[in-house]
Amino acid sequence: MINQLEIPAGMAGPEPVTIEARSFVVVGAGGVVLVDAGPPGSAAAIEAALARVGAAWSDVTDIVLTHRHFDHVGGLADAAALAPRATIHAGSDDAAEIPPVPGRTVRPLAEGDRVGELLVLLTPGHTPGHVSLLYEPASLVVIGDLVGSADEAAVFGPAPFTTDPSRNPPMAPRSPTPLPPSSGCSIPPRGIASVLR
Repeated sequence: MINQLEIPAGMAGPEPVTIEARSFVVVGAGGVVLVDAGPPGSAAAIEAALARVGAAWSDVTDIVLTHRHFDHVGGLADAAALAPRATIHAGSDDAAEIPPVPGRTVRPLAEGDRVGELLVLLTPGHTPGHVSLLYEPASLVVIGDLVGSADEAAVFGPAPFTTDPSRNPPMAPRSPTPLPPSSGCSIPPRGIASVLR
């Protein structure tokens, strides 16, 4: 599911920028995992994505936030209200920065944790608690904003949105195929490079 966001001039460069913010629905034997709640107003688009896979908000067992930025957590209050039984998760170094949802807590994630069929990989740099999620049955990685795209190539996020660029892992080829980054356009196959070792 994709939302378009308008970034005003001066925030990501001298010109205004339009980016895509993605959320993902992962269906497993134990329920549905929503990866990233998107910006405010994302609930209808997420509901449509759930319907496309034959699910509803009542099937959502977990909400995983790849990191604490607004375009990933802005829709959390709505998602949590529509999926009241879902456990909310975020990387341990970001969990305390997630906007509070009354009556709910954010479960901190560590390297190697599992949420449904997803394996948690700590990938700090963009934010201290950024996580990526490996879906081993299909060798897919949900990379959040670990990398984005510019001119059809994988790139790390712009400095204003990256907490500690020195913690970005080195880019290296890897067998799992990254899903499109959560922000930015899709990276064509010739430009895909995984940053996960």
